[in-house]
Amino acid sequence: MSKRIHKLMTQSIIGATQHWLTEIVIGQQFCPFAQKPFIQNAIHYHVNQSKDWADIQSEFIAQLTYLEANPNTATTLFILDWPELDFYDYLDGLMLCQHTLETQGFEGVFQLASFHPAYQFEGEPASSASHFTNRAPFPIFHLLREDSLTQALDNMPNAHTIPEDNIKRAQQLGVAYFEQVLAQAHNLQQQ
Repeated sequence: MSKRIHKLMTQSIIGATQHWLTEIVIGQQFCPFAQKPFIQNAIHYHVNQSKDWADIQSEFIAQLTYLEANPNTATTLFILDWPELDFYDYLDGLMLCQHTLETQGFEGVFQLASFHPAYQFEGEPASSASHFTNRAPFPIFHLLREDSLTQALDNMPNAHTIPEDNIKRAQQLGVAYFEQVLAQAHNLQQQ
């Protein structure tokens, strides 16, 4: 694959991810802290092309190091260009990345959040709209700065209700809304 094609593919994946961010994460206020770094262009997007967990782990370490060395970068979205990655295999990879974060000395510095196209909360019916609070166009490992997150939560009086509020909002919007936005994101990627 030529560098030009690789760059175009990466840009299209980032564009689809940004559509999801603006329409769902920010647009529906699922994460009240996402708008500021998005507007300030302080989100680093890293698209991983590998389907080998050893390579992914290696790139994940590089992104931890990148985030540590770049204090003006608020957060990193580590996006896996692996659309067929099964959700349960993704969860195994998430555990590997969490373990890597801890063993590389980044515990207490960064936190890991997770998103996947087929995200499913345990104990929730498969048809529940609540799953879409963590569904994204691609599998994503979200690296957050723990101190920034703590500060944002401390300054928000009702931070403890965010998960429940998000579930209520998702149920109000309904599955069809989320499916439409995610389809739009994938259509953007295909262009």
